[in-house]
Amino acid sequence: MKKLLVILFLLIAAAIAVVCFVFAKLEAITPLTWDLEKTNTPITILMSDPNEPEMVQLRQQYNLEDVVRDAEDDYARLRLITAWVQRQWKHHGNNTPSRPDPLTILKEANEGKRFRCVEYAKVVAACARALGMPSRVLGLKRRDVETAKSGAGHVVAEVWLDQFNKWVFVDGQWGAIAEKDGSPLNAVEFQKSIANEYSKLNMRFARKANKFRYLIWVAPYLYYFDFSLDQRFFKQETGQERISGSQGSIMLVPKGANKPKVFQIKKPLTNCIYISNPQIFYPSMNKGD
Repeated sequence: MKKLLVILFLLIAAAIAVVCFVFAKLEAITPLTWDLEKTNTPITILMSDPNEPEMVQLRQQYNLEDVVRDAEDDYARLRLITAWVQRQWKHHGNNTPSRPDPLTILKEANEGKRFRCVEYAKVVAACARALGMPSRVLGLKRRDVETAKSGAGHVVAEVWLDQFNKWVFVDGQWGAIAEKDGSPLNAVEFQKSIANEYSKLNMRFARKANKFRYLIWVAPYLYYFDFSLDQRFFKQETGQERISGSQGSIMLVPKGANKPKVFQIKKPLTNCIYISNPQIFYPSMNKGD
């Protein structure tokens, strides 16, 4: 009996230690600051036309309209698309498709291949765009992006929703969308909420997942934010263009932070425009604006 009590005590103590560790990690996260006085030329993003042949093929071949048939609005459609994409393959951190377009990714996933966060983000963004929602693939980079040998970046999507008049963060690998007070957040808002009010965050996961485990995992990546100005999904691109974008890229840099010039020691970040104003980074996609 005493032995069982000792084991029970040790299990409880271990559980308490884990909880304390989790909350200590979250409490240590600080909000990023920005230079809101600096302005830049308004951003123009090239996007695929939902009516171009490859986008029509994506929509029809994978029955995307059936996937979202029961959705009452674009936010519900986005959640259904996110869940559908997450189910298409299991994550693998090193595999890449033979070509980086969404049709190739899905074809090879159906053949049993597994892919990275990059491919989840690209397919989520492409499916949302095929259904008429503006979207972009968003790179997240850690503070040590230049010196880390690996694991310095994560890739997600952001999708514009007219009903909220904002961009919305979507992590396809985790099937995750962050909300606060019933409203979905963009990536910068997500970082701020983790740092200031993580208890008020609601995480919508496509599959069962631990909110606090995810927050601790994703928070370090929410430091630098960047996207290519060319968000077309069906085009030929070089390996360097996959890093920097064929039309250049925009990187949002915290106030006073270093402007990264390389990714993971070896890969140059070229043709990049550095800004520190989230208002510029998040242009309105409303047609009336």
